[in-house]
This record gives sequence, C-alpha cells and structure tokens, in this order.
Amino acid sequence: MPEFMQTRSQTSISDNGMINQVSGTDILMKIPTLFRPYVELFQAIDGHGQLWSPSGQFLGRLCSDIHKSNSIINPDGEYGSPYSLTSIHNRECEYGGETGEYSPFNPNSKNPPIVFYRCQPLFVITTHLALYTNGLKLIDPYLMLTLYEALSRIPKPAPNSSPTLIHSSASVEELQTKLRPLNGSAFYASPSLSSQLI
Repeated sequence: MPEFMQTRSQTSISDNGMINQVSGTDILMKIPTLFRPYVELFQAIDGHGQLWSPSGQFLGRLCSDIHKSNSIINPDGEYGSPYSLTSIHNRECEYGGETGEYSPFNPNSKNPPIVFYRCQPLFVITTHLALYTNGLKLIDPYLMLTLYEALSRIPKPAPNSSPTLIHSSASVEELQTKLRPLNGSAFYASPSLSSQLI
C-alpha cells in the first residue's frame, strides 16, 4: 500500500446510533483514480503550499487542517471565510466569485492566483481554460478545494505517532516532475464533484 494511504482509522457514530470505523484509506478510495495524482500532489504540499494573487495579496495556505487560521478551507479563518476580503470563498470580493478580477472562479480572469511552494511558482488555480501561464499548469479551483475537503476528513496522527500523510519533504523539482503529466484543464470539476467524494 502506498505511504500516503497508510492512515489511522477513526470511529464515528452514524445518525442511527451505529458505530462506524472510518479510515483515511476509505476516504481516499472514494476519490476516482483519475484524481489520485492530484491527491498525491496536494498531500505533498499540504500546509506548505501558499496561494498568492498576482496583486501581491497572500490568500492563504493549502492546508487540509480546517483548524489552522491560515488554511484556505477554514470557514472561520481569514482565508477560508465567505466573508473575508482576502478569501477566494467570498463571492463579493476581487479574489472570489465569478467576476472577481483575481478570482480563480472567474472564467475570464487574466490574473488568477498562483500556488507557490518553497518560494517557487508551481501552478495556477483557475477556471480560465485558455489562460496563458508561461508554462505553469492550470488546476481547477473546485478540484483543489474538493480534494482538500476530502483530505481534511482523514484522521490526523496522535501526537508522537508516525505520520499518516506525506509531509513536505519533496523538492520543487520533484513536484514539477509530478505536475508534468497532469493536465488540470482537462479535469475541470464542478461543485457537484464534492458530493460524490464526501
């Protein structure tokens, strides 16, 4: 079994009172095979990838921990809140919605956010499928957010236990090699994808 799939199990109680064992492997197995290379990529940069607008505004960290204040999936944090002026989730600001000048959801934005890792640009988050990026790959924001939501449901290791996910030890070159065969624009995901994975 690949290292990224070796996870602890978590006990949950269903609505009818039954005890269910949910493991990280179960969650990852729900993700279609087509998207597994993206899962590996997002796990490798989890907590270390940074989302930046070309305007110079920091837009948060790509982090599956919804409790981290700077995570893009923390609904109460500055970068994950639908009300924050520096969140891609705010449909009314320049960084979010389908009309925001710097929004990854604007299919006409010429300046969508870029993910940086170790101070190097890795890829562009956008729904603008024909955007010229000077060689950077395009990755759909719905796909990225859906996968981070799925990763957030994987049980985290207990303190002083072995890690369950790949932690950021990959070099920029290794990640760029992983990105080469991926074609984010071909895997455009709609918001309904999240309901299939979760």
